[in-house]
Amino acid sequence: MKSKEKLTAEQRLRASRVLQALANPLRLEIMQALTESSLTCSELQKLLGCPQSTLSLQLKMLVDQGLVATCRAGTVKHCSIRNKDFLNLFTCLQRHLTEVL
Repeated sequence: MKSKEKLTAEQRLRASRVLQALANPLRLEIMQALTESSLTCSELQKLLGCPQSTLSLQLKMLVDQGLVATCRAGTVKHCSIRNKDFLNLFTCLQRHLTEVL
């Protein structure tokens, strides 16, 4: 890694918070569910089979770390991946899990 590509101390701290937000199977599942298109909270809840309160808590963690964006249309809240480039992490993770572990 080139020195200009290295993370600063502040960036490392923020990056660790982002990675902590992903360190939960349900939050990873939420991210995967949103890879194809945005979904409403109701659609996510039905797809994941979890209580609304659980989904709300897990979504908040992803939103707080800038991984998921939400927008309201009337009474319906839509969720989407905020930065599609971040999905490359899943490719790396899948490769690591199948080839290394």
